[in-house]
Amino acid sequence: MKRIFCSVNASLLLLAVALCMFSCGKDGKTGPQGDPGPTGPAGPTGPKGDAGTANVIYSDWLTVAFLPDTIHNTDGTIDTIGFYADIDIAKLDATLISTGEMKVYLNLNTPDDPVVTPLPYTNIYSGWNILATFFTGGVELYANGDAGTWTDGNSKLRWQYRYVLVPGGTEARKAKTVDMSDYKQVKAWLGLKD
Repeated sequence: MKRIFCSVNASLLLLAVALCMFSCGKDGKTGPQGDPGPTGPAGPTGPKGDAGTANVIYSDWLTVAFLPDTIHNTDGTIDTIGFYADIDIAKLDATLISTGEMKVYLNLNTPDDPVVTPLPYTNIYSGWNILATFFTGGVELYANGDAGTWTDGNSKLRWQYRYVLVPGGTEARKAKTVDMSDYKQVKAWLGLKD
């Protein structure tokens, strides 16, 4: 008896679904578009949006000369331990250092056919290492070899540098400190309900 009852229920269910599908058709054609209503009042002015890329500061490709970083030994000899160059950046102030983004890029090729990499630059095949350290008013480049700009046999510059500064716009939300021994603070922080 159960099989017949289940079979009848299944049949009734399929019949109900079929009737619902066929009875839910459109009743007629769509009517013509009505006249537009009157224009409503202007809404309030919204908040000022975030600053865009208009505040980004960048330099031209710069020709940079590196100097040897030497130590004087007690025996009178001088050892070169690396090479450095300083680039003056008047707009690099303490605020930008603490709230912005600073990068230096190296063009490994010519200005007409650039091949650009960001610093720090490390090349496992050639052994080159070039770092950038920013300070108020400039950046120091430090390398394990003379990484200065040079001219190839065709009088084309190679190894030029440029900096990009992006001032900070909006401070990130700070993490809230929660006293884990205070049940009410933990409950509120986790969004728990009573």
